[in-house]
Amino acid sequence: MGLLETIRSPQDLSKLSSYQMAALAAEIREFLITNVSRTGGHLGPNLGVVGLTLGIHRVFDSPRDSIVFDTGHQSYVHKLVTGRQDFATLRQQGGLAGYPDRAESVHDIVESSHASSSLSWADGISRARRLTGEGDRYVVAVVGDGALTGGMGWGAGNNIAAGKKRRVVIVVNDNGRSYAPTIGGLADQLAALRSTIDRFRTHQVYEDTLEWWKRKLQNGGLLGQFAYKSLHAAKKGIKDWWAPQGLFEDLGMKYIGPIVGHDQAAVEDAMRQAKNYGGPVIVHAMTEKGRGYAPARAHEADQFHAVGV
Repeated sequence: MGLLETIRSPQDLSKLSSYQMAALAAEIREFLITNVSRTGGHLGPNLGVVGLTLGIHRVFDSPRDSIVFDTGHQSYVHKLVTGRQDFATLRQQGGLAGYPDRAESVHDIVESSHASSSLSWADGISRARRLTGEGDRYVVAVVGDGALTGGMGWGAGNNIAAGKKRRVVIVVNDNGRSYAPTIGGLADQLAALRSTIDRFRTHQVYEDTLEWWKRKLQNGGLLGQFAYKSLHAAKKGIKDWWAPQGLFEDLGMKYIGPIVGHDQAAVEDAMRQAKNYGGPVIVHAMTEKGRGYAPARAHEADQFHAVGV
């Protein structure tokens, strides 16, 4: 019996260790590759959001907290952890829907199929929650960089930012693509940020030095811990200079990131920070479409966005 078979609701994820979470993510990718190849469906997008979806469900409390997928075809992992694991009839009449479906589950609040509307949904749902005295419930909107090329998303973001006490978390799934590579001014800004951060963070000297000082200072008593916190704050300032985040922060919302969307611990830490903030937050996660499946990653046209049987 695999780990996936033991997951009947998002609450079951809280019982798993970090080692088991990594094993579950690998199992989910294998499940998707095997099952979607039999029925056809959206493979690449879902392989890319395994870590993000698991992290969201580990930190937030669905269905009390509402999760809205901007492009609903990236909700397969969400379906798996909310008790819908029979993919034999995916996208067939009378079978499992290829998008969120309110008739299928209380965990699907919006039947979203395509891009740029999720932030408007999050705006409306969070406003309603405030009006009905349920302002402590969160709305999490998962939106891709491709969807952010739509003006509807930016209009809604402007409205969300004005509600300083609304519990809205916008997760930007930045994989540099919609169907094909994302183009335009926004895409250029995000691509520059992604490549800069990647080069800086993956430099071995940077990693080794950071780890050495972290161990040294954290073991140095109160003075060492104070120095570590000061240097950590300075590091954030350097990162802001190295890769400006004003693109998002100028909206007036708290910005967290960029994080690696396939690093389970980093995703969950970012989600907890966003949850504890108590107002509108943007979590910027860099991901890979088709993650974990070499043929998808190598397919330049659309990285197996949608596949047939």
